[in-house]
Amino acid sequence: MPDYRAYIVGRDGRFQGFEVIEAADDDEAVDAARKFVDGHDVEVWHLDRKIAVLSHE
Repeated sequence: MPDYRAYIVGRDGRFQGFEVIEAADDDEAVDAARKFVDGHDVEVWHLDRKIAVLSHE
């Protein structure tokens, strides 16, 4: 299974941290990353490829 990362984005636009997500594909990774959207935007990445940006609004 490919490893994805969900990066938590602060109000200043900088990454505050990340969570590793194991998912079979991009769609599954985005679905799993939705739980980290809690007042912050989240960017989902696979290696050097940005998959999605999940907005907290």
